[in-house]
Amino acid sequence: MPATVDFENAPVYNTGILSSQPSKIDDPIFEARQTYLKAIRTADIDLFLSLAAEDIQWMPPNDTTVFGRAELKEWLEEYFEYFRPDSYTEPERDVKVSGELAVERTSYMISIAPVKGATRIRDDGKMLTVWKRQSDGSWKIWRGMWNSVKPIGSGTNRYMARLMQKKSRTK
Repeated sequence: MPATVDFENAPVYNTGILSSQPSKIDDPIFEARQTYLKAIRTADIDLFLSLAAEDIQWMPPNDTTVFGRAELKEWLEEYFEYFRPDSYTEPERDVKVSGELAVERTSYMISIAPVKGATRIRDDGKMLTVWKRQSDGSWKIWRGMWNSVKPIGSGTNRYMARLMQKKSRTK
């Protein structure tokens, strides 16, 4: 029988209601999250991949699930070929830890600049990340998914933006 994970009674870290500033006090994934934010802000694929578990499942909105680090690398390379985040903030964040798993819920505000000079994309959304403690004690992203709070068609779908770029190149 699979082990039961008790998140109901797990400690909560960095709750946005208590403080808008993250704190590394008693937060086992704080440093890893800071590295994640740096990887996103700088489009650093290798840094991002250093945080991914070998068996990661990455679930981007309006896209298929990415399985494993190799597929994630391909996804990131394609994404950063067309887009560069120029600002990314997380106004809310809380973390619950139970055993070898940490469940992190964040909200985000992002501004994305298309590489080919199209209109900047601004989005607000929410993300759920499950981190898994590794045998060496480090934490790696094991599962991740996010979505926009804006309606579809508000300029948040990267594939629609990319399609528009491709169409403009063929004219």
